[in-house]
Amino acid sequence: MENNFQIYLKKNEKTIGSIASVLTTIMFLSLIEIFLSNIRGDSNIIIQPLATVFTGFFWSLYAYSRKDIFLLVPNSLGFVLGIITVVSVFI
Repeated sequence: MENNFQIYLKKNEKTIGSIASVLTTIMFLSLIEIFLSNIRGDSNIIIQPLATVFTGFFWSLYAYSRKDIFLLVPNSLGFVLGIITVVSVFI
């Protein structure tokens, strides 16, 4: 039996998914700042981008299995940006 909040969420699933995807993409784009710092030699931050790689990879697998575009797109982006940022530590 669904309560009113669950019904509301189900009814607004696409809107909520779109907002969550945009916010997740913005969060993953923040890796660009770390990437630039690593390239300039100002820092060697690796833990956050490495965690992003693993998180993005497993969420992408999950999203692909469920055919959920709202999860797949931002998490695939996070996976790729995470790899690029981790590699930048060693350049």
